[in-house]
Amino acid sequence: MAEGLALVIEDSMTQANIVGRMLKDEDWDYVVARSLAECHDVLLQQRPNLIFVDVFLGEDNSLDHITQIRDRALDATIAIMTAGSRDASVDSTLKLARSTNVDYVLRKPFSRQQMRAIVESAQADASEGRKRKHALVIDDSHTVATLTAQTLSDNGYRVSIAHSMEEALDNEDIAHVDLIVSDIFMPGMGGLQGIRVIKSTWPNVRILAMSAGLDARVSSDRATSAAMAAGADAEIQKPFRPVELINTAIRLMAS
Repeated sequence: MAEGLALVIEDSMTQANIVGRMLKDEDWDYVVARSLAECHDVLLQQRPNLIFVDVFLGEDNSLDHITQIRDRALDATIAIMTAGSRDASVDSTLKLARSTNVDYVLRKPFSRQQMRAIVESAQADASEGRKRKHALVIDDSHTVATLTAQTLSDNGYRVSIAHSMEEALDNEDIAHVDLIVSDIFMPGMGGLQGIRVIKSTWPNVRILAMSAGLDARVSSDRATSAAMAAGADAEIQKPFRPVELINTAIRLMAS
């Protein structure tokens, strides 16, 4: 018995079959729609757990139709995929894709490892009977990032990790985000400047800033106050207990 059903929206049958073979290798069934009209016909008859959408479908740009697709498949995991076009680079297209309400963005060609991660996430959502919220943890400390991510994962979040603000903002694999838990003091851009630009990448994201201060130069209170002024929605001081993190996240996501 198949693990799930995927809908591949792709006008090239060659590309659709490549994605389909990867899905078959993961024991998933799939159907192909070669246009947005065919996509809507499929969604009237079937309920796919996973949807792959090519950005450029003939003369149509599917990014303009993601809201309609989402409304017809509320619980499906959606992945946007593109190799760019004559009029738009891959990077600019992927940047636009991240601002839509999709779960993954993929640069063609993508790997079987990327496919497996998406399939496993969709299976986890299906087993829980709901789409999990996506949390992004940004911290240059691998230990802190891992422990924070594990706490969020244990409490039902799908979690991505970035070890710098630059990685979080540049990595197209990190698509739609509901909650960001970010350190304030990091090398490079750092948390304060990053928080100011995050909202343009993820307009509806909730931001939880965390800090232990900066030695004797800046206290935790001053650091988190600066983060709130920069646009964070809540703050937590390190070290914190897992229950403190989760309770703060619950309050933040409910507000």
